[in-house]
Amino acid sequence: MAADGKERSALSSQAAALSKRQQDAARLSLASNAFLVVVKVAAGLVSGSLSVLAEGVQSTMDVVASGLILVTVRVAALPPDRDHPYGHGKFENAASLAQVALILSTCGSLLWAAWNRWLNPQMPEVTWGVAALGTAIVVNGIVSARLFRVANETGSPALESEAVHLRGDLLSCAGVLVGLVLVRLTNEPRLDPAIAAVMAGFVAASALRLTRETVRPLLDESLPGTEEARVREVLDADSRVLGYHRLRTRRAGPQRMIDMHIQLDDELTFREAHSIAEEIEDAIRAVLPNVDIIVHPEPYEEESRHQRERHGASG
Repeated sequence: MAADGKERSALSSQAAALSKRQQDAARLSLASNAFLVVVKVAAGLVSGSLSVLAEGVQSTMDVVASGLILVTVRVAALPPDRDHPYGHGKFENAASLAQVALILSTCGSLLWAAWNRWLNPQMPEVTWGVAALGTAIVVNGIVSARLFRVANETGSPALESEAVHLRGDLLSCAGVLVGLVLVRLTNEPRLDPAIAAVMAGFVAASALRLTRETVRPLLDESLPGTEEARVREVLDADSRVLGYHRLRTRRAGPQRMIDMHIQLDDELTFREAHSIAEEIEDAIRAVLPNVDIIVHPEPYEEESRHQRERHGASG
C-alpha cells in the first residue's frame, strides 16, 4: 500500500509539473496575442490599410482562442472525479477542435476580405503596416516555437493546435507584409489581396491536417502503431509473460490509456502474479510517458482451456 501511495504521489507530481508548463505556455500565448492586437489595430487605423486592420481583427480572435486554451489546460489537469473517472484530458481535444474551427473561419474571413479588396483596390500607406507586421512575425515566431516545444514534451493537443494557429498567423502576416512591400514597389494595390489569399489557403490546409489528429482521440482510436509496438516489445521481452490478449489503447488529451490481459504460469501465487503485473506496468511507463495502465494477470493453462471450451479457440 505504501508503495502504491508513493507511486500515485510521484505520478501526481509529474502531472502537476506538466500542467504548470502547459499553463505557462498558454499564458505566454495569451499575452503575446493581446499585445499584437494593439499593434496591428493601431497600425491599421494609422496607415489606412484594410489588410493590416484585418490582421488586427484576426489577432482579436487569437486572444479569445488563447484564453480558451488557458482555461482548457487547467481543466484537463484536474484529477479524475466521480463524473470523469478517466480524468479530464479530452477537454483538450474538444478545445483543439474548436480552435481548428476558429482557424478555418478566420481563413474564410481573410479570403472574403481579399476578394473585396481585389474588387475595390486601395493604395495604403505601408510604413506603419510593415513595422506592425514585422513585429508580429517576430513575436509569433518566438511564441509558436515555444508552444510547439511544450506541446511535444507534454503531449498537449490544445497547445499544438494553438501553435499551429500562431504559425498560421505568422504566415498570414508574412503574406500581407510581402504584399505591402510589392504594392509600394509596383504601385499595384491588387497584389496585396492576392498574396493574402494564397497565405490564407496555406493556413486552412494546415488546419485541415490538424483536424484528423484532433478528432482521433475523441473517437477512442488506438494509439499510433509505433507506440503500441513499444508496449508489445515490453511484453515479448519478458519471459514470464506466456501470452497476452485484449490489448486496448486510446488517448485522452496528453494522457495515454492502456489495458491488457497477460497470461502467466498457473503455479504462481496471487501475490507473485500481482508483482509481475506491477513490474510490467512500470516497464511500459518507462517507454511511454503519461500512461494510465491496467494489467490483468491470468493463469496461462486455465485461460487456454477456457478459450477452447467457451470460444472454440485453438492452442
